[in-house]
Amino acid sequence: MTEAETACIRTCQMTSYPEEIQCLKDNKKVSPLVTQLKLFMKDNVIRCGGRIHNAALEEETKHPILLSAKHAFTHLVAKDAHERLHHAGPSSTITLLRGKYWIPAIRPCVRSILRKCVICKKVSGRPYKAPDPPPLPKTRVSDVAPFTYTGVDYSGALSVRDTNGNDRKTFICLFTCASTRAVHLELVTDLSAETFLFAFRRFCSRKSTPKIMMSDNGTTFTAAARHLNNLCESAVVRDEFNNRLIDWKFIPTRAPWFGGWWERMIGLTKNVLNKVLGKAYVTYETLQTIVTEAEAVINDRPLTYVTSGELGQPETLTPAHLLYGRRITSLPVEPATLPADYRINRSSLVKQGTRRVQFIQNFRQRWRREYLTALRERSQLRGNNNQTISVGDVVQIQDDCPRTQWRLAVVEELVPGNDGFVRSAKVQTKNGLTHRPIVNLYPIEECKNNI
Repeated sequence: MTEAETACIRTCQMTSYPEEIQCLKDNKKVSPLVTQLKLFMKDNVIRCGGRIHNAALEEETKHPILLSAKHAFTHLVAKDAHERLHHAGPSSTITLLRGKYWIPAIRPCVRSILRKCVICKKVSGRPYKAPDPPPLPKTRVSDVAPFTYTGVDYSGALSVRDTNGNDRKTFICLFTCASTRAVHLELVTDLSAETFLFAFRRFCSRKSTPKIMMSDNGTTFTAAARHLNNLCESAVVRDEFNNRLIDWKFIPTRAPWFGGWWERMIGLTKNVLNKVLGKAYVTYETLQTIVTEAEAVINDRPLTYVTSGELGQPETLTPAHLLYGRRITSLPVEPATLPADYRINRSSLVKQGTRRVQFIQNFRQRWRREYLTALRERSQLRGNNNQTISVGDVVQIQDDCPRTQWRLAVVEELVPGNDGFVRSAKVQTKNGLTHRPIVNLYPIEECKNNI
């Protein structure tokens, strides 16, 4: 083993330092490296001098062997030292190497080797970095009828008291409009497909039939989200949506920020209910009334900047203005008193209808002028547009369990956004294909075609 190691060291030095070897043999031309490190030959191996000749150290530590940081043998030596130290960090690995070898630019060399260690990647590797936040999707800024693009989600379980005084769980099914930011809340008794369809039919009858439905996808944080994913597999739900020509889209699994515009409404609804209910233990009918009132309050929240109430300033725009033409938590404006001989005819009805359409259009113009322009600013930080994820990469999928138990997967397909950047990917696991955001994927091995 010693002879084999010496032969490898000589081969490494002959390949990396031929000029220095010739200088040491001829003693004619002095290389800068020879002068800097006080190099000398011993048993046909280049060693380094120094100022610690009198230290109580081993000979190989006082005069270490010179190795090149770019040679393959050096990488094997550093990798072996890293594994012997049970995958310690760069500082510990460098300390062990310097007890026998001297490697110029050793720290970048060791760090590059440790970055490729599979064991270290599984324990302390970093995920792929997301690119810059994309522009808002078309569904968020389209001037269309309310609830044309609708997001749906469930809240957590709420406990109510039935007529016999027993506990009973209920849930809130939230429908929110992508453009007007209005909400529709339905209190449901369970998470079955039939109950959801009843709530959906009530929503369509009171508001509108959406063109596109969007929701969370799969096993995220609550049982409600898991049931919502199962609804798409129900034949009853599929038939109902197909008959109404509704397209149901899902966001990537464990990526709630992809549906932040309805997650925000869920948080706002919970905030209102927590303030109203507190620790109260109410009946189902009482909770249904409170949920309906909470819907009215949320739809009356201001969408734009609230003025100081100066005279002549228009009323603050709310989702209720875009739905009903007025705020719904305040009393309606009394109509003007009509003369006694006033008669309703075709021309008066047409005039009133035209006036009402113009009234609603004024709110839509204010929505475009005040609300959409306020969305121009971006509060999120910049990302990294130098993307490294590729098809064929072996990755770990972030999960709630300890990191050593995360599942391994292979990237099968990249899902680019409208701006061309990849923010999610479809990966193949032992349980099948799943769709995940790239910030939840931790690279283990890169595809050989990309090395």
